[in-house]
Amino acid sequence: MLSVEEARQQMLESIPILPTENRGILECSGYVLAEELHAKENIPPFDNSAMDGFAVRSTDVKGTTKENPTVLSVVETIAAGYAPKEQVSGGQTARIMTGAMMPDGADAVVMQEVTELVGDEVKIFESVERNENVRFTGESVKKGDCVMSPGKVLRPPEISMMASLNCAEVTVHQKPTVAIVSTGDELTPLGEPLKPGKIRDSNRYGMYAQVQNAGGIPIDMGIAPDDETETERIFRESIAKADALITSGGVSVGEHDIVKNVLTKLGKMNFWRVAMKPGKPQAYGIIDGKPVFGLPGNPVSSLVVFELFVRPALMKMAGHTDLLRPTIKAILETDVTNKDGRVNYMRAILTEKNGQYIAKTTGPQGSGILHSLVLANGLIIIPSGATLQSGDTVDAHFLH
Repeated sequence: MLSVEEARQQMLESIPILPTENRGILECSGYVLAEELHAKENIPPFDNSAMDGFAVRSTDVKGTTKENPTVLSVVETIAAGYAPKEQVSGGQTARIMTGAMMPDGADAVVMQEVTELVGDEVKIFESVERNENVRFTGESVKKGDCVMSPGKVLRPPEISMMASLNCAEVTVHQKPTVAIVSTGDELTPLGEPLKPGKIRDSNRYGMYAQVQNAGGIPIDMGIAPDDETETERIFRESIAKADALITSGGVSVGEHDIVKNVLTKLGKMNFWRVAMKPGKPQAYGIIDGKPVFGLPGNPVSSLVVFELFVRPALMKMAGHTDLLRPTIKAILETDVTNKDGRVNYMRAILTEKNGQYIAKTTGPQGSGILHSLVLANGLIIIPSGATLQSGDTVDAHFLH
């Protein structure tokens, strides 16, 4: 069997990065930047006040206290969005609003809360140092600076920065469209009565949500029956419509089944046994230049294999460079034994206590016990043959 790391590395080496496209500022959230963004102007473009108050010469208020206030004459009021008209000279001040341009002559701002305005004069009860409460030209970004580099995920802060840079359009990597197909005559769609021997089709909906969470665009292609001709038709249609295909069920190694036959017929496929639990049987390959992922039929296996393999693959397609979730250390709350010859990815609840993560399993870990994954917020990694006791440290990662 391949290790998780070997299988994932082989897969990622063949995963294509999708082409780029231009998207407007209101349509690029969640996309990955594919160009450098440089500042064409200073941000902020002028020295301005960090708060409502009075722009002063710091030397005029040196030594000022509540018991010994300084009285200055107010020469003007400067609102945000307007340029000062007067210069502040000795004994003078300008009332100023947050974000308003600093007037010539002033080098600090006294906050409004420590002042008392009386007519055209203001009493000041605290001193300030030079440059205090002032935001300077280019303090955030200087003209010519590289503000964002390729690979940056465009979140709300990045979108806001784009607007500050006067950037209305940006080049990004496309998000992958992903066709999703469940397979097997045993599956019953939502809303239909459950007949003897049948089960609900849960995998397709879970994978749809996982694709969305990974930043992809899912396409629901329904259920492929145990009919080779119809399965081939659905797979071909799926590959034509999308950048990638995910199937669920029918990839167990050593079985003669329709899914394996069709995938083998359509392209170059690898039917792997990966040394992991859950999710040993998997398929991966390229059909018409597009990645195809064959996931196990058991619901927990399907979701875990997606998390460890498909999610990083889709992220690479979308231009991400940080593909794997961070690994953390967690202290076991209970004894755990792994007698299997595979690494066990156990469903767990991870909580933080006194700066340390604590891991508690969610009960029975069968690959068909979907509720154990509903209860979990992470996976703990138990090496093959390990016998661990409460208090031992394990590797883990969050699922969200």
